[in-house]
Amino acid sequence: MNNDNILRERAIDFAHKKIRMSRFEHSTQQQDMTLPSNCGDFGRIHHFKLHPSSHWIENPLPHKPACDYFKEPLPEILPVQLFQLSVCNINCWYCFVDKKLRSGNPKHSEFCSPTDLLKMACQENQPRVIVLSGGQPDLVPEYNLWFLEAREALNMEKTHFIWTDDNLSTDLFFKTITSDQMDYMIKRPGYARVGCLKGFDASSAAFNTRTNLNFFNEQMRRLKQLTQLGFNQYAYVTLTTPDVDKIDLRIGKFFDRIQKEISEDFPLKMVPLEIYKYAVNSNRYKDLAAQNQYTVLKSWIKEMNCRFKNKIQHHNNFWGKDINGHEYV
Repeated sequence: MNNDNILRERAIDFAHKKIRMSRFEHSTQQQDMTLPSNCGDFGRIHHFKLHPSSHWIENPLPHKPACDYFKEPLPEILPVQLFQLSVCNINCWYCFVDKKLRSGNPKHSEFCSPTDLLKMACQENQPRVIVLSGGQPDLVPEYNLWFLEAREALNMEKTHFIWTDDNLSTDLFFKTITSDQMDYMIKRPGYARVGCLKGFDASSAAFNTRTNLNFFNEQMRRLKQLTQLGFNQYAYVTLTTPDVDKIDLRIGKFFDRIQKEISEDFPLKMVPLEIYKYAVNSNRYKDLAAQNQYTVLKSWIKEMNCRFKNKIQHHNNFWGKDINGHEYV
């Protein structure tokens, strides 16, 4: 049995339709949280910022798909209710999740039903956006499916938007979810997915995840599959890298590949993520690679401006603001 299946078995209870969820109490990650955990210690409130920092570009995810669903303007800060699956199959050096919260450790996790978590999440004044994160959600694809079924059963579809954040690291979604179940998920209102590409080429992704050079190709294949299936699919990209040699050429090749394999306009549904140092990742943080992300970002911006200069109106409609309107480091 491979590691993905081992982690999957550790994190799912079919008999009681429960998922092993992380608990935050006594974790290093708790030190980085601005608010105490909620929903019985299985959840936390996270604040997504439209403008993450003065050094980075606008990040309208999940603002844009969620606010489109609610027919509301994009706020500067979007509070969400976040839950973390307790297992992950990769070990990114910059991960902000405590390792003991992504190993399925029973001391720091517990089986929960999506129904119970949603009931706790729909209390008065709680966020209307639910983020299903991890860990790696697609090690247990039922995590997403059962949440969507529970949301429908609780009559929460009109009031709550669900956003799945996975890392495109496993094929278990395609192997365990039936075509009828996929069709159900694709057609659910108020549901979107984002997959995080852990680099912009094979070498950067292998460095960031401490895996092999084929990892990036597999991520791209899964992103293509999810998009072609018809999911409301988006992508994050991490730009950290140990070197910036020929970086304009490398970013150009990345955009070429995205437009060829996914779609011509898919870069408009992608956002590079700024990587930060936290208490939980401070002992494994790669300072040079983190600093290099700002050099790579400049190449990213040049490609966006070059490739979409004739689609500025489309671009503005999607992001809410032209990327030329910002000053970048």
